Amino acid sequence: MSRIDLLRYFTPVAGKLSAVEDELQLLLKSDLSVVKKLAEHVKAGQGKRLRPALVLLTTKFCGAETKEDVRFGAVFELLHTATLVHDDVIDHATLRRSKPTLNSVWGNTLTVLFGDLLYLQAMSSAIRGRNWRIMEILSDVTTRMIEGELIQNDCLYNLGTTRKEYFEIQERKTALLFGGCTEGAAVLAGRPEADCIALRTFGLEVGRAFQLVDDLLDYTATREQLGKPVLSDLLEGKLTLPMLSLLERAPKETEPIIRRIWETEKISDQDELQLRSLISKNEALSELRDLARQASQKATACMVRLNGETSIKKLLMDIPGILLERSK
Repeated sequence: MSRIDLLRYFTPVAGKLSAVEDELQLLLKSDLSVVKKLAEHVKAGQGKRLRPALVLLTTKFCGAETKEDVRFGAVFELLHTATLVHDDVIDHATLRRSKPTLNSVWGNTLTVLFGDLLYLQAMSSAIRGRNWRIMEILSDVTTRMIEGELIQNDCLYNLGTTRKEYFEIQERKTALLFGGCTEGAAVLAGRPEADCIALRTFGLEVGRAFQLVDDLLDYTATREQLGKPVLSDLLEGKLTLPMLSLLERAPKETEPIIRRIWETEKISDQDELQLRSLISKNEALSELRDLARQASQKATACMVRLNGETSIKKLLMDIPGILLERSK
């Protein structure tokens, strides 16, 4: 897996990204010791801030001078963090970004409540922004994300999971949040409806490419690269596209392995070797790679017809392709 350095793409908004960090600190601030310790744990495992960076870059592309992009950059990142916190409880995950998850350290009850608090803090900040169209976007995105989680959990440990369900989960849990970031930025900038729709589509396709690559990496990367165990999706009962493809192409060989993994709640070295051999033999990752590439190309195509700050446009057009580099 290639390491990608997104920071150089974020340079034009570095100052505002720093302001987003300050805003997040304020939103996570509390006089309660229990909240403080949970917040510190979350801060220690922060990600690349791709979502707030998309808000800031899109706003800058649109030529808008506003302080509200910092607010809503922090709001979208806090929503994302809340989702991860809840996901780790649902998935019984013990590692995220090479660090122990909140639930593995503090237990499920505190973790769920803290995730709820993050959602409420995000929404409270958004309300203070007094932009009702963005509130509608946030409400819709959050609802769809929860729907995605419901669909995913309804499909757990189910060999009958369909491609339709897989893509619905991907859309709701990941892509729509990316689309909300870029559409919300266009709304903040006062862009016409057609531009808002185009930028939402750009974000959606970036999100699709991002998630497809994530699903690919679960089968190709190492534990050190992922910051969590390999094949963790399968172990947690989730059938992503690689396994769905393999079940279609080699069901007799694949089904017994999956059933054994689910029954024993572990992946033996032999089962892992067999699965990897079947994946290679049946080219079960090829479709996923193609779809990720197509999503990246669609995202870039959305930007071509939009007018805005030229240098930022180039950065936004480059980002989908750069995200694909993670799969190499």
